[in-house]
Amino acid sequence: MRKRNRPAITITKIAIALAVVTTVLAMAASGSIVLSGGRNFEEGMHSIALGVMLIAYLFLICVLMMAKQKQMDSLRVVEQDGFLVVSPCAGRDCLVLDQTDIDSAAKGSFAKIAKHRRTAIRIVVARDVSIPESFLDLLALFPNMGLLDLQNAKVAPEFWTNLEELPNVSHVLATNALPADLLRNIAISLPEVKFWLGHQRKLVIGTKAAMNPYGMME
Repeated sequence: MRKRNRPAITITKIAIALAVVTTVLAMAASGSIVLSGGRNFEEGMHSIALGVMLIAYLFLICVLMMAKQKQMDSLRVVEQDGFLVVSPCAGRDCLVLDQTDIDSAAKGSFAKIAKHRRTAIRIVVARDVSIPESFLDLLALFPNMGLLDLQNAKVAPEFWTNLEELPNVSHVLATNALPADLLRNIAISLPEVKFWLGHQRKLVIGTKAAMNPYGMME
């Protein structure tokens, strides 16, 4: 059985924890005033605790607002004249990998990509390559990835059965990569994911008029 990764520590989780801790401290400081009869020291500590709590809540509000602004629109994927048109997206939001890239990624090369660049990736293309189960951990570095193209790839069965670890993926191109028996089980557990099978498809980023090398892949 695949070992689950530990939940990542995020700035949002830290902000929530600070808000909770400072609230508890402020409540404790309020209680100390009652027990001490309102001495100056306890009142001073209470004022400090309230000030720290206010700062913590302001920090939490800022973090939540920033997180909301960073949310991206869901990818819209439409089949037109034999192409899959993907929007809103641009060529720079795509990552095309060959076998060398995948092998080097296992050694940590993806983690060296700047965080803002990893966040911007919406599409990952890895066709005609060998995909190990560990590739899931590498793809998790791209939190906004919505489309995964693995056409004609040799994919480890464990990769498919653990695909739910990529919650933002909504479209998977899996022609000649996903066995029919696995598809039946995966489709039940991941009804929100659209699996594109049958014939091999070409990707077009944005509109057909803006076709780029990603859309010309055979």
